[in-house]
Amino acid sequence: MQALFLIMQTFSAPLFVSFAECQTNLDNNMNNQFMVQNQSGAIDLSSRLTRLNEISTSSSATNMTVAGDNTPFLARDFENRSVWSVEYSGVSLKLKLANPKYVDKYRQKRTFTVWLDAKTGQLLKIRSKFQGEAGEMRQEPSADSAESQLRAAGEFYSGLPNVSVQPRITFLDAVDAVLSQGIGSPLAAKEIDGLCVMHSKMGSTPRLVWVVTLRGLPPIPAKGPQGDLVPAWQRNHIRNVVDAVTGKCLFATNVPQPD
Repeated sequence: MQALFLIMQTFSAPLFVSFAECQTNLDNNMNNQFMVQNQSGAIDLSSRLTRLNEISTSSSATNMTVAGDNTPFLARDFENRSVWSVEYSGVSLKLKLANPKYVDKYRQKRTFTVWLDAKTGQLLKIRSKFQGEAGEMRQEPSADSAESQLRAAGEFYSGLPNVSVQPRITFLDAVDAVLSQGIGSPLAAKEIDGLCVMHSKMGSTPRLVWVVTLRGLPPIPAKGPQGDLVPAWQRNHIRNVVDAVTGKCLFATNVPQPD
């Protein structure tokens, strides 16, 4: 009887694990699956999501805490997050759909930085920094200002995709889509920034998109009889929204404007 009792105890023990404990274990397993463990892991994941490793001369990764971010709708969520900041230096754009006669105007003058959440591996944002004279390129607006402008235009970023969801096209593929379908040439942009977010417009169901912003472009012609009176700093940036599943460029706009 004692042996039977021990066997029953062995098999009955798992029945006392609560649903909440099971869910916690599942969540922990999901987080561990995507957790970035070290510098090489951060560079590998970043490269798979962006392909920036293919067009840069070097890459490195450091761990940091986000402070003072200006991403509309997401800045508060990003604040104080522990992230891996992966930097790609000496970048020269090589786009599949580019005319061979046209080369990257600012080759090796941009540095790209990719932020990955250290716990989940989620891609937070991609920033590029131009190494040279800014000219008419002005600072981006604050998070509150950009968010207000986007809301006025009927746009909303409802957040990052689920941790297990990744875009079907890479950031570089989205930049290629902008070149072939959108407005503004990435080859002529001093800075190229990217977000992969759930996006909705005019109350539409949120969809996974790449938001690709080109900054420091040659001023885009303004329509209308007074078009030439629009300052160059209001016309030298454009934000393209690309479906992250199909690679289709959905629309382009110069909102938000610098403060």
